[in-house]
Amino acid sequence: MMKYETERRHLVSAIEDLRDWELLNPAGGAVSMRLDDGNILMSATRLAFDRWKLSLRDFIVLDPDGKIVEQTGGLGASGTPVHLDLYRMLPRAGALVHTHAPYTLAFASLGVPVPSVTNRADTFGQIPCLHADDSMVKAKFLADPVALDLPQGMVQRPEVAAVNLLEYRPQLEHLIAPRADELERHGLAFTLYRHGAFTVGRHLEETVDLMLRLEETARIALHQAQLTGGVVYPNPVYRHERQTYGDATNTTPVSSYLTGRDSI
Repeated sequence: MMKYETERRHLVSAIEDLRDWELLNPAGGAVSMRLDDGNILMSATRLAFDRWKLSLRDFIVLDPDGKIVEQTGGLGASGTPVHLDLYRMLPRAGALVHTHAPYTLAFASLGVPVPSVTNRADTFGQIPCLHADDSMVKAKFLADPVALDLPQGMVQRPEVAAVNLLEYRPQLEHLIAPRADELERHGLAFTLYRHGAFTVGRHLEETVDLMLRLEETARIALHQAQLTGGVVYPNPVYRHERQTYGDATNTTPVSSYLTGRDSI
């Protein structure tokens, strides 16, 4: 008999919603939740290739260090270290959603943060883009491998895991871990350069909603640029470190916004 059947049904329902809302696609992604006993229930690899048509068995249960507790489907995807790192860094995190949603990916493809242009996105605070040249990192690793401590319950592709462990982990420690207290008030989000997006929430429903909010603000920002001839109007009021009222007339030309990479 499978463990955590109730939680598996919960995760299946959430994934089906994400798929139906066109946030999950065959390009990849992963969804996970922290269980009451501290273990992690995660969608198994290859589900994207199967167009996210899943059953209760298409998951893997890992302990917080990535060891297999129960495997009824495939292994965890190559992004498993990011999930494990975020649960370790953010004790309040109850679920993670990683997708390659198209509008958010448009910003990630340029290596710039997603602007808050809707009130539903203001509670994110900053939405940074983490940077790594995955092709260069993989090529360098294959040419000169270094020892990596890969979690047992993930696909054993060290050249892919190297991007997460060597490049993204330090950035998570620097940019996301210090914001752990924000999860008492609202969720967090960030993107990965040319890759996709993550949302982190206190429970699964919140985290799914956060991904909808993230994709929505990315979509509206791009529509703004179409309507204004290239100008994006981000919220000039909200900053995650303070909430004060500023100059509501502030606007940002797309050209300026896209060249402001050193601000992320």
